[in-house]
Amino acid sequence: MTIQSSIKDLGLFDLFQLLHINKKTGRLMVTDGPDGKEAQVIFQNGDTCFAVIHDRVPKSIETLLVDWGVIDESSLGRIEKALRRYPTLMDCLEGEQIASRGHLENFLSNCIRECVYEIFKWDRGDCRFIEEEIDQRRDIVVPLNTENLILEGARRIDEWSNIGGKVPSRHSIFKLSSDTQQSQRLNLKPREWEILSLIDGTRSVKDVNDAVGGDLFSTSKLIYGLVVMGVIELVNGETEVISSAGGEGRLEDLLRSGREFYGRLNLESAAGQFEKALQIDPECFEALRMLGEIYYKMDKLSEALIYLSKARLLRPDNQKAMFIKGYLHARLGEVSKAMAEWEELKEKSSNQQIVELVTKKLELARQWEKVLQEY
Repeated sequence: MTIQSSIKDLGLFDLFQLLHINKKTGRLMVTDGPDGKEAQVIFQNGDTCFAVIHDRVPKSIETLLVDWGVIDESSLGRIEKALRRYPTLMDCLEGEQIASRGHLENFLSNCIRECVYEIFKWDRGDCRFIEEEIDQRRDIVVPLNTENLILEGARRIDEWSNIGGKVPSRHSIFKLSSDTQQSQRLNLKPREWEILSLIDGTRSVKDVNDAVGGDLFSTSKLIYGLVVMGVIELVNGETEVISSAGGEGRLEDLLRSGREFYGRLNLESAAGQFEKALQIDPECFEALRMLGEIYYKMDKLSEALIYLSKARLLRPDNQKAMFIKGYLHARLGEVSKAMAEWEELKEKSSNQQIVELVTKKLELARQWEKVLQEY
């Protein structure tokens, strides 16, 4: 079986679920992703067994292991000579005492998970699944339950909404809590101490994340935990400046500046302005809707969903928010939710062009939903 489509037409969540249910074995290739990245995922009997994101030129598993620091270059020659004596590459690495199976499986499991969670965020590119037997002399297979990966990917998206209550954005800046004795009673993990050491009242969440070399979700989650424990607190200098300058006038300035940056396609700067606007008015509809649209275009789908959901609650009849949120659900593989948004938009819109466009999208969504039911 070969499946070929664009991510726009075929959500990755749905594709992974399809391959899992049908216990497929083969190779999924996702090309032309964000920033020109490409990805490759190996499935065996429906389990996700390997995943890697690379530039245009893919690398062999041996080269990847060298890049990741699992093996050194001097081991490559030994592997090439000894491989014919072993049934799999994993057996060769263990048999030649180059790497222990337990260490390698643990390391690769983490790599596969993080890679898959990152791929789930992609909303553009082409995907092609080729059903084929996997040669374990050329590939390392570490089976992970695909359904668990899908559930964790969805959970991460949901958790962003809780984290956002304490960590408003990547531009937020934290400082040590005024209760300086609190940190002496803590039993923190090494990663939490590392992050805490970088909290100085000047670094943003993004700066801290860049310094520790993690993913933004994990870093924000740890910062959220430190806030809840009372170890750190949000810097309120911005709020003080806003109050002295006049909240309403400052809000309009930020919205105007955000629109200007957005018009020049400077999305990072635009996001920063709209997020500052939310510090003045957390229920500013324009800031929420624009952040949803900006993060959608920046391939940060989980963050886009948070802002668009809040915008929809504030103005349930806003057609632009409905339209974008429908696309967002579709790209997350949530076909039924996308259809619900577009059905509502179709009923409420008096613009014939919008009605015709949404009707076409609904027809495609129904066709895909029918395909899924057939499996």
